[in-house]
Amino acid sequence: MKSFALRAALLLYFAGLLPAENPPNWSEPYPAHRVAGNLYYVGTRGLASYLISTPQGHILINSNLESTVPMIQASIEKLGFHFSDVKILLVSHAHWDHNAGSAKVKELTGAKYMVMAPDVSVTEDGGKSDFQYGNEPDSL
Repeated sequence: MKSFALRAALLLYFAGLLPAENPPNWSEPYPAHRVAGNLYYVGTRGLASYLISTPQGHILINSNLESTVPMIQASIEKLGFHFSDVKILLVSHAHWDHNAGSAKVKELTGAKYMVMAPDVSVTEDGGKSDFQYGNEPDSL
């Protein structure tokens, strides 16, 4: 019985080391829509991104995965806005599933980052230095 418990514990331990795959809904398109006032949902089915439209330029909250930036751009444009009018990229927190696309958004729009000071380096490297998820092979 002791041997079985040891084998089960080792199996669970090593299974925890295997890379987890991104949930499919993180990369699944979702209809862009107005939430209220000048706030719009522009994320995927599984990862939220919001656009706040202003006459001085738009604010994008979260860039999500690098691979979903084209979906965010398409959502913004389907709403009648220009992706190039995004002037601020506000990152809610520095986990790669919320900020891995930040460098791409900045490259395409010239947007300025707004992120909490301790999260700057993780945001700038697209979440690769995220202590919890940065080593995941699917973290793009």
